[in-house]
Amino acid sequence: MNLTTRFLLTAVLVLSFTAAHAQTKIIAHRGFSSIAPENTLVAFQKAIDCKAEYFELDVHKTKNDSIVVIHDASVDRTSSNNRTGTVAKMDYSDLATVKVGYSEKFGNTYENEKIPTLREALQLAKGKIKVCIEIKVFGVEEEILNIINDLGVKDEVILFSFYYQVLDRVRQLDKTIPILFLINKADEKTIDYAKTIKSDAIGVGNNTTVTKAFLDFAHTNGIEVWKWTVNEDLEMQQLIDLGLDGLITDFPDRALKKSKAIRR
Repeated sequence: MNLTTRFLLTAVLVLSFTAAHAQTKIIAHRGFSSIAPENTLVAFQKAIDCKAEYFELDVHKTKNDSIVVIHDASVDRTSSNNRTGTVAKMDYSDLATVKVGYSEKFGNTYENEKIPTLREALQLAKGKIKVCIEIKVFGVEEEILNIINDLGVKDEVILFSFYYQVLDRVRQLDKTIPILFLINKADEKTIDYAKTIKSDAIGVGNNTTVTKAFLDFAHTNGIEVWKWTVNEDLEMQQLIDLGLDGLITDFPDRALKKSKAIRR
């Protein structure tokens, strides 16, 4: 291979790599949660309607092992019919009576929304939007994979967790399903941890300042960088301009407008 050919090949590879990371994915946090109750089917539908690339949801396990979509370990905060209780101590039949219209935030508008199962959320999303599934508890990895495979949506999901052991278990069970390691404060060692379990991405929080140098380092190692929960317009714009891979927000409509402006 002569010097000119080698130079051209290198240039093509660099341009291809840059293009692969140039478009920021917009993820609706717990669905379109600024306009509808978080982690409900109505919030997920609104994320679909606004054309976000993904919606994100959280899963817990009930007493009888159903996989349900809710952020907290209890129903107390989001209940709109004065129900209280810990998800892990309730059967699904109990949870089905809980309404999660989050009346403190939305009044009576969505008072009859219920806690969906993971299966219901994925059925709604199938073929319309991709889904980020944050696993909040241990021991549900196989059941989650079974639901995903049963519905045939493996190519439409990515599994999140703060629990490294959970993602390690997922990777043992499935060598290719996309996974993302959540960590509030990330550094270069985090990239090494992610590579060890063949994670596709890391998700960082407000304790991490995402820089071009950090993005470049992650990309060189084959890892995408996503960030939660980005709700301020200025930060949205800065991160999109920087080339962040995934932006998780309660306001996907605003982020999409900024992202589309960059893509023109």
